[in-house]
Amino acid sequence: MEEKVRKLATATLVSGAMLLAANKPNVAQAADVNVKDNSNEAKATEEQKAQQPQVTKAQAQADVNKAQNERDDAKSQADEAQKNVNNANKQVAEAQSKVDQATKANDAAKELQKQATPEHINEVKANIASQQEAIAQSQKSQEQAQANVSQKASANSQAQLNLDEAKQAEANRQAEANQAKKALDESEANVNASQEQINSVQQEIANNTKKIAETQSKINDETAKKNSLADQVKTSEKAIDDANKNADSKEAELNSAKQKASAAKTELDSANSKVNDLQAKVDSINTIIMPKNYFTYNQWGGESGVNSQAAAQGYELNHYKNDKEAEKETVAHNSDGVVQLTDAQQKELTLWVAGILNNVRTQLGYKANIVVTPKSLEYTNYIATHSTVPTFDHDTAAIDEAEKLIPGMRAASESIGTAFYAENMNDVKKGAWAHMLSMIFDDAASGWGHAYQLTGCDSQGWWAEFFGVSLRKDKGFIQFDSFASEDADLEKGKFSIPNCDNLKSELANAKAEVPAKQKAYNHANDSVVSATNAYNEAARKLADANQAYISAKDAFDATEINLNNLNQSLISLNSNLAKAKSKYADLTASASDKHAKVSEATKNYNSAQAKVRNAKDTTAKAQKLADQAQVDLNNANVKLNEANANVKEAQNKLASLEKNLSDLQKANANAEKASQELATETVKLNDAKKLSDSLSEKLSEAKAVLATKETALTNAKNVLAKIEADEAAKAAVKKAQEEAKKDAERKAENSNFYKAGDKLVNSQGEVVPFSYTVVNGKVYDAKNNFVGVVATKVESRVVAHAISRIEAKGTSVKGFSVSSSSYVPKHAQVKTSSVLPTTGSTNNSIVGAIGLAIASVGSLLGLSSLKRKEDR
Repeated sequence: MEEKVRKLATATLVSGAMLLAANKPNVAQAADVNVKDNSNEAKATEEQKAQQPQVTKAQAQADVNKAQNERDDAKSQADEAQKNVNNANKQVAEAQSKVDQATKANDAAKELQKQATPEHINEVKANIASQQEAIAQSQKSQEQAQANVSQKASANSQAQLNLDEAKQAEANRQAEANQAKKALDESEANVNASQEQINSVQQEIANNTKKIAETQSKINDETAKKNSLADQVKTSEKAIDDANKNADSKEAELNSAKQKASAAKTELDSANSKVNDLQAKVDSINTIIMPKNYFTYNQWGGESGVNSQAAAQGYELNHYKNDKEAEKETVAHNSDGVVQLTDAQQKELTLWVAGILNNVRTQLGYKANIVVTPKSLEYTNYIATHSTVPTFDHDTAAIDEAEKLIPGMRAASESIGTAFYAENMNDVKKGAWAHMLSMIFDDAASGWGHAYQLTGCDSQGWWAEFFGVSLRKDKGFIQFDSFASEDADLEKGKFSIPNCDNLKSELANAKAEVPAKQKAYNHANDSVVSATNAYNEAARKLADANQAYISAKDAFDATEINLNNLNQSLISLNSNLAKAKSKYADLTASASDKHAKVSEATKNYNSAQAKVRNAKDTTAKAQKLADQAQVDLNNANVKLNEANANVKEAQNKLASLEKNLSDLQKANANAEKASQELATETVKLNDAKKLSDSLSEKLSEAKAVLATKETALTNAKNVLAKIEADEAAKAAVKKAQEEAKKDAERKAENSNFYKAGDKLVNSQGEVVPFSYTVVNGKVYDAKNNFVGVVATKVESRVVAHAISRIEAKGTSVKGFSVSSSSYVPKHAQVKTSSVLPTTGSTNNSIVGAIGLAIASVGSLLGLSSLKRKEDR
């Protein structure tokens, strides 16, 4: 048994438009048939490395990000420095102000020190003693003025009280006089009373007597009505109590029904919420839908390739669904902006990709044989952290070292894609998704090598494909790594790969619970409606009872008010009747009695008038005394204010003298203290100025750094803009080249060539150069350009004559000599299947030539390799 190692690297051209943030350069990477032994391929690789740009778009973007961060940091530091300078300048200003104040205080202290002679101090002491005597005299005058004010205020109050009593007595006497005058007028009128007046009073007596009787009758009726309405009020009050109890009972039943409905609604909402949450998760499941007829098959039923039309359909069919939860999970970056996944995030990404790819394999009829274990994560992570190849390529050395970690290693595969920028795990998954779509549906340029690995076509013979996904730590390239092993123990401890079927089943179960919850809620809601109707009916009856009570109570209150009014009217009628009877007696009295009453009334009136005059005199005197008392009080207050001012002025002068004495006695100490304070504040001012100068220097340095960082940021943006402009230009050139190629192909399809022995003749009858080749009926020039097709039917006489001449030995056609060594018998035919473009290689070399051509094309955004160990 002999073991043979065969390595095959397949490069793929991945559509950059479908890759999220694929900022790597469009540099073709050579993938060799044997990396170590093929010198031609090694040479091609070195040439390509020499030709690739020095700065990639991702590096330029990273430079911009780094420069932006550094500029922002510099700006922040400059702003902080400016803030510090502003604060320092403020402190300088404050210190200068304190120095100015201390200088003034020091000058004043020195001046006072000069004045502090013993003679001057004794003079101030004498002035203080004199001022104390002046204060004592002023305070004595103040006390006398205060006593005078108190006396005048008391006298004023008494005078005002006397005036008020005099005015009230005058008013009382005037009222008595008015009443006496009225009595006099009435007695004089009675002397000359007519029979008509007497009759009128008699009629008034009769009317009042009748009204009194009618009013008493109404009072009796209203009293009976009031008693009846009182019974109605009591009855309506009882009805209210009964209706209120019934309403309370129905309200309790309604509240109970509402609580049950609320509980049922909560359960229904919970069930719907669960359905919505699960539905959101199901809706965010990313599943790659494989189109029908994805693979083409040979006559033995084996996969012979990928159907490009089906693949294109698959590309259009699948779209990424954002994961809201993954958006909340941020990812870290290194100083170059390359995404750095944690172990937990790498595991999350691997399991997510594994679930999608296992589903792809199930759709294609393969077994879902992807297994994720700690060892498979360790394997891919080792390659990601130990790869050092500076270009976009597989690191064979890192892969070989990683294989040593795996016991029973049987075979290994790796597909890599370009780096992409991500802020969170949703961005990471979106980038991985874009690469999977490109590798499965747009991998024709790599001979579908990536597709064979990801779809499981390459690993169906493996009992398990140990799988891992990682991001290369230094470059950010995404790696899809897998291997096979003979060690069955490696499968132990494998992780559970997410299966959307379980989630869908859970969603279906959750949906199945909703109808029962809805039915329970509907039933509870019906109970609420029924209880509401019952409560509304009870509330209506309570309202009716209330209305009946209000009507009865209003009627009772109205009757009670009417009865009170009647009683008041009865009292007034009885009073009027008494007055009318008294007036009738006066009108019908004798003449002597009438004159006697007139005389008495006159006497009373005159006496009242005399009392009024006396009261007015008393009031006038009291008014004069009150006015004088107010004048005396005002004068006393003026003198008191003057005394108070004199005392305060004397006290202020004494305080000033005492302070002057104290300052003089402490002049030496205060001068020394003021001098020290001035020195202290001066030091603080100098320190503040030094700090301000230091911070100003730092501010200048920070501004200089900021200017440098802004220049670096501008330069980095210019580099990035140039790369983006170059990419756009290259894309435009590529598009133009593709259009030109299509035009050339259309022209070539209509350009006919004809076989003439072992020669080719164009439509003008000219023999084309020997470097022209034919493959599958198509003609290629020396540069392997498609220039025409081989026609079987000759319709041009010029071409027919040319073919006839060529078939004759040694014939020359338009300058081309046909040697005898190139003679071909007439019956001989050129076998197009045995001729290859440019090389003329036979069938046996087709695979090698095509493989070399593919290898020379390389990959813009994806690269896959497969290494198998096979027993022979």
